[in-house]
Amino acid sequence: MKHERIIKGLYNVTSPKTQQEHILKYLLKNKSITSWKAIQKFRITRLSAIIFKLKYHFDIECKDTKAGKIHFTTYTLHYDK
Repeated sequence: MKHERIIKGLYNVTSPKTQQEHILKYLLKNKSITSWKAIQKFRITRLSAIIFKLKYHFDIECKDTKAGKIHFTTYTLHYDK
């Protein structure tokens, strides 16, 4: 992985301990996440704050979606393998 050296220097995605590391590891594996998935999987309710911090080092796209009366944001990590 192209970012592996950067990730190892800044974030421990092998055995994550912080919320940022958990979200980054999930994004590296699954490429995208929603707030609802973050709540269900990690009990993280402020995903936007974590994404804001991760955006300093990674290319993360935010896309707002409306499905009927439901509004949500999907965060997608763009990286080269």
